[in-house]
Amino acid sequence: MADLLSKDMLADLILNIINILVLFFVTKSLLYKPVKKFLNARAEKLNAAQKDAEDAKAQAEESKAKYDAVLSDAEQVKTEAVEKAEAEARAAAERIIAQAKEQAAETVEKGEKRAAAEREKMLADAKDDIIDATLDATGKLLGRVVTDEDNRRIIESYFG
Repeated sequence: MADLLSKDMLADLILNIINILVLFFVTKSLLYKPVKKFLNARAEKLNAAQKDAEDAKAQAEESKAKYDAVLSDAEQVKTEAVEKAEAEARAAAERIIAQAKEQAAETVEKGEKRAAAEREKMLADAKDDIIDATLDATGKLLGRVVTDEDNRRIIESYFG
């Protein structure tokens, strides 16, 4: 009986091994190739997605570099515009100050001329008043009418 049991077990074992091998080959031929094909397709999609992501990242970095360059250019243009505006403002201020100084100098000169003219006029008026007073006093002292010739002689001796 042990011999029989051993033959049946051996036959079962061989049958099980054959079943496992058949199942392995059937499974391999039916499932392995489609699964491998699916996994390869999935890997290709992931590689393509990764490449697209890398391309997008590179493009984003390029766009950022362009943006930074434009921003830098804009900053430089702004700085130049501010410097130009400041220079123009300084030049305008200098022109205004120069005009104001010129006008002030003209006003002072006109005032000095007017003052000199008024002084001359006052001196001339005072001279005329003194001459008139002198002539009146001379006429009273001499007791006669003083002629123009007498006036000239007195004026020349007094101022001359």
